[in-house]
This record gives sequence, structure tokens and C-alpha cells, in this order.
Amino acid sequence: MRLDTSDWKPFSASDIFVLYNGIGITKEEIVDNPGCFAAIQSGADNNGCIGYISKEYCKTMNYTYVEEPCLTVARTGSAGFVAYQPHGCVVGDSAKILLLKSIENRKPAIYLFLRTVLMANQYKYTYGRKVTEDKYLSDTLLLPSIDTETPDWAFMEKYILSLHHKPVSTSVTNRPSIDLNTNTWKEFFLHRILNCMMGNGIDAVMTTSDEPKYNYVSRDSNDNGVVGFVDEAEGEDPFPAGSMSLALGGSFLGSCFIQKEPFYTAQNVAVLQEKVPLTNHIKLFIATLIRNECKIKYQAFGRELNAHFRKDFTIKLPVKRNSNGIVYDRTHEFSDDGYIPDWEWMDKFMKSLPYSDRI
Repeated sequence: MRLDTSDWKPFSASDIFVLYNGIGITKEEIVDNPGCFAAIQSGADNNGCIGYISKEYCKTMNYTYVEEPCLTVARTGSAGFVAYQPHGCVVGDSAKILLLKSIENRKPAIYLFLRTVLMANQYKYTYGRKVTEDKYLSDTLLLPSIDTETPDWAFMEKYILSLHHKPVSTSVTNRPSIDLNTNTWKEFFLHRILNCMMGNGIDAVMTTSDEPKYNYVSRDSNDNGVVGFVDEAEGEDPFPAGSMSLALGGSFLGSCFIQKEPFYTAQNVAVLQEKVPLTNHIKLFIATLIRNECKIKYQAFGRELNAHFRKDFTIKLPVKRNSNGIVYDRTHEFSDDGYIPDWEWMDKFMKSLPYSDRI
């Protein structure tokens, strides 16, 4: 279907939605009262879900919840971030619930259409300008319409259902029992297990795209960090496909991706390359650990990675063992203690996960 927005009409968000403010909910409550009900706060990860809590507990505490599909919006933190909650949810004090006033149009496809429209207004909200009920419901939304007072709900649903897609499937259904006991893992310096180097450091204004040849990777968390497709840069060698990019600073510090095509990098992006042959599953395992480590020990615009990723940045990995215990490497290639990363275990673990066969 063709999406022509030129004749869309403005509607006030207050005419479309009813908004419910959240209260309470801590991670400790979720731990103490586990259940199957999604608890939503202000983050943008995992649709804002911080865990699953008992629905009965939420009812007892008079928390704000709905038991039908809805949208949620972050009040602070990732202020203005909107997520679709297919099974309903409970919201804490840093999130809000949005329900369509039109009960007969509370359909998944329509919510997904509106979620995209609402996200176009996220730029209005920051840590300094939090989402309040009055501000949010006074926003103007451009929507397909039948007339100036009636949104075209049928078009919204039809458009979403027309999008080309197929459900993602996986043949990994019988997972082997793999013990994920991190207590036995050992610490490795990143520069000892991978070749760590600075990227090209090409400013975006210095790139052209008349005859694009290479991906251009920046400090971004979307699309594998690829923000453009640029011409060959004189005097600059692209990094080969299979290398990993690592954002050293900025809002997406620690974003780490396998690059599927040859690429150049922007400023403040590092490149990680294998010292020994590694599968993509192993690289993804390492990339996940890098991201998690960055969330804990590093900070954008404060303690960034530039001075650390080739010096003292560490991650814990499973180590190679046999029936006699830990296998040591006399050459100390990967560790001063002689530990050898158990590459085979990492590969096996990743392949045991559902959808790993789609990589």
C-alpha cells in the first residue's frame, strides 16, 4: 500500500488516547513476587520491561495495570519512548499506559501504527523535559482520516497488515542442557583475546556517496552501527567483513557488532579482529559480554573506552578444561595465568539458543 501523508489531518492526542499514570514497583518487589505480568518502567530496552511480577500482587497494591494490549510511554530516562505491550502490563512511576478511547479499535495493528506516529514526537522529551499527562495529551498527531474529526482506523490496520513480513521461525527446539555457571569463568584482557585497534576515524562531512562502495560505521546502536554507504576514501583501507566494531564513547558506548560487509568507521569507533579463527556465534557471545561490561564500569562523556579497550578492559570467559581440570597454555597467549578461552563451549552455547540457526 502507498503511504501518502500529504492529506493526513491533525488530531490531539487527548482525542485519541486515555492515559494512566504509574505508581510504585521496585526490582525487589519483582524478585519477591514473581509472576507472568510484565512490569514496565522508563527504559528503552526490552520494551521497557524490567521483569515479570505477580498480577495478584499488583491488584493487592492497587498498582496501575491493564489486562489487554496497550501502549506504554516512558516518563523519564528514555523519556517519550513508546512500546507496544501485547499482553497488557503494570507500570511503575516512571512510565504511563496509553489506551485507545475507541474500544472497538484497540487492535494490535492499529496500536503498532500509532506507536510509530508517537515515536516521531519523542524528540520533544528529555531528562529535563519529562513526559507529563498534560504535555503528552496536548501533542498533535498527524493521522490518516476520513474527515477532520474521524481517524481512518481501517486504513491504519490495513496498512500494517499489508507490510511484507513472515513470522521468524527456528529449528532449535530441543535445547541441550548447558550449565551457564559463570562462577568458574576467568578474567581476560580484551586485547589479549582479540586484536584491538582504532578505526579509520573519518568524519561524516568528509565522506561522499556518488558511487558508494563501503559501509560507514558510527557510534550507533541501530543497524549494526551502519549509518551510511559511502564512496571509497583515498588513502584509507576498509576493514574486512567479519571484523567487529565497538563504540568507544557517546550515548551508545559499548555497542559492539559484527560487520557483514567491508567498512570504514567514524570517529571514536574501534575495530576488533580475531587472533584465532572464531565463528560468528563466538563473536556474538563476546560482543554481548562487552556490552554488559560497559553498562557497569564505563560511562558516556565520563569514563569512556578510549583509554581502556587496548589496556585494562576485561571480560570473564569460560576456560578450556578436560577430565583433570583446567587446561593451561604454556605460551600464555591469552592470559598471564595460562588460561585458554573455551571457544568450543561458547559456540555450542550460542547454537543451543532458539533462533541461533537464523544467524
